[in-house]
Amino acid sequence: MSFGEKYESFAKSLGELFKKYMNNPVKSLQIKGKDKNFTNYRLKTKSLPLFNLYYNMFYVTDSITGATRKIVPLNILEYMDPVVLAYLIMTDGNFDKSRNRVRIYTNSFKKEEIENLASSIHSKLGIYTGVLHDRKDQ
Repeated sequence: MSFGEKYESFAKSLGELFKKYMNNPVKSLQIKGKDKNFTNYRLKTKSLPLFNLYYNMFYVTDSITGATRKIVPLNILEYMDPVVLAYLIMTDGNFDKSRNRVRIYTNSFKKEEIENLASSIHSKLGIYTGVLHDRKDQ
C-alpha cells in the first residue's frame, strides 16, 4: 500500500495493525516529481494464505483474457459497517469542500458494482448516496 505525505499517520497506524504480517516497518520514500519532490509512505505485507480469502473476495480473473480486475463483492451488504466505510473513504475517498460531500473514487469498478456499494451504504448506514459519472470511463 502506498500513501501520500498527508497520510503519514494513517500509513503508520496501518503498519501497527499489520506489523506481525510485515518483514519491514512502513517506509518513507522520496519521489521525484517534475517540479517538486514528494514523500510517499509504503507498507508491504508478507504473502500469506490468510490473505487469500480477501484477495478472492475483491478480485476476479477473466477466464478468456486472464486479466485480473478488482471488484465490489456481490455480498458487500453483509460487510458494510461504519469501520468498513471509514477505511474505504480513507483509502479511496476525499472531502469535496466545494460541494460539501464525501467522494469515493470507484474508477475501476463496473456501474452495477458501484450501485451495489452505494445501496449497501444507504441500507446499512442510512447515509444518502449518489452514483455520478465523473468523466470518461469513471
